[in-house]
Amino acid sequence: MWEILLLHVGRISDEGIGRTVERYMKMVGGEWKLRVEPVRASRKKEPQACKKEEAGFLARRIPKGCLAVALDPGGRTMDSDGFAGLLQRQKDSGRRVAFLVGGPHGLGHEALDLAELRLSLSPMTLSHDMATLVLAEQIYRAFAHCTGRAYAK
Repeated sequence: MWEILLLHVGRISDEGIGRTVERYMKMVGGEWKLRVEPVRASRKKEPQACKKEEAGFLARRIPKGCLAVALDPGGRTMDSDGFAGLLQRQKDSGRRVAFLVGGPHGLGHEALDLAELRLSLSPMTLSHDMATLVLAEQIYRAFAHCTGRAYAK
């Protein structure tokens, strides 16, 4: 089974978003597995100090040898087909993927430097809960595309 890991700084605070993310996790199945794991959020008061500490928490959770992808509004953009192609290539090579979603302050340069790829979901700033939801939906969409299944709405 091929695994996609979504590392999310802090817990999903919106219950509705959390339920919807869980639904997408369940719909991804068969040869694919989507796991969403919260990563400890910093309690420091200064945003830069938070981001630096959270980068350390993320670094310890990224599996060795996987493609680490950081969500970054300034990162590379791609359409859904391109995203599905990226995931399919990783699956075909047997390489797991770990997505890094920042907390309320986003990801600092220390966390961005952990990633092999920086991906933008939108040029607009999204809350970390919304970014997790959008990413989970796009992973499910890619799963449906790559496995020839109908997209369940």
